[in-house]
Amino acid sequence: MKSYYSIIRFVNNPLSKENLAIGMILISGNEVYYKFSKEKIALSHKINNSNSKLLDYTIKKISDFIDFQLKEEVSLFSKDVSVNLEYLNRLSIYNNGFIQFDNPSVLHMSINSSSFNDFFKKYIELNLKPQKKQIVDKAFNRTIKKVFFDPLKDVIDLNYKVKKEQIPNLFFDYTLDGIGVNGSVYSVKSIDLNSEKPIDIIRREISDLESLNYRLDLFSKEYSLDEDNANHYLVIDPYKGSKSSYHKLYEILMEQKEGDYPYSIIDTNYLPTVTSKIKNSESITKFSDFIESMN
Repeated sequence: MKSYYSIIRFVNNPLSKENLAIGMILISGNEVYYKFSKEKIALSHKINNSNSKLLDYTIKKISDFIDFQLKEEVSLFSKDVSVNLEYLNRLSIYNNGFIQFDNPSVLHMSINSSSFNDFFKKYIELNLKPQKKQIVDKAFNRTIKKVFFDPLKDVIDLNYKVKKEQIPNLFFDYTLDGIGVNGSVYSVKSIDLNSEKPIDIIRREISDLESLNYRLDLFSKEYSLDEDNANHYLVIDPYKGSKSSYHKLYEILMEQKEGDYPYSIIDTNYLPTVTSKIKNSESITKFSDFIESMN
């Protein structure tokens, strides 16, 4: 048995014949199948938003005609395949300026509902592969919370924004994981390379941390704190991804010599030791409380 089908097109520009296949109608024996692609219709709306309501109205009218008239006529009168062609040829003449039907084409096979859906999916649907959601490893953040934030709650300032007006010659605000005072300043900043935050942002965070820590030491000197024994920590774990720029940044940080920069680089394995050191300090106070006492 032969089957006949026609492609339904949205014509955006009749002069250039720019069009998009948005649907299909197929007659096989006395069965009529048709379908419109929701994705293609949505795309048509974006291409020509001014006609979006008229397009939806026209598609509804076409669907109503097929459901209430064409299907009935075909089931009653289409024993002869020439009648099938006549119906689709009649539709191919239809043209309202932006909806057109192709001249009918033949398939040398019988089509049922399942095979029609397969045919439609293959030739009409966009068949876009869903984008894989990036899986972000949150182990680093969970560790920071477990071994640093939770034990030091109410002990030092956590997730604290140091404001430029608090520190002499500081030209930006900067958020630290933690900051406290115990004869000298303790500060901790963690940066998760494996979150793959844009590399330029990570570089700037590290550069700003260096600048902040130098100024914290000047702040310590001004308020008679022990700037020589200030404890500034940058917490970074090895990069596990595939981007060379992140690997290179980690290598550069690891090659830094102790004392060359105003912070010590540690990983999350060593962080509990720092947490314990801060927590067991006898006279540790929050940085915010120290600032307030100086005013």
